[in-house]
Amino acid sequence: MGMTWALISFQSEMGNTVRHIVPEDDLREHDLIPDCWCEPTLDEENWTAVHNSADNREAFETGKRKPS
Repeated sequence: MGMTWALISFQSEMGNTVRHIVPEDDLREHDLIPDCWCEPTLDEENWTAVHNSADNREAFETGKRKPS
């Protein structure tokens, strides 16, 4: 299982550049909307949503969990 992230950018209907940072090869597909099942962290000033992973890779990246 990969532990990489993807940056997906697109133009909104209002002409703003919207960015979603999503985990690649996660256990569940993500919707590129603020109401995704993973409850992404939203930066409304920069039009960016950082999604949370289903495989808990953030715990490894922050050192809260060590590989077994």
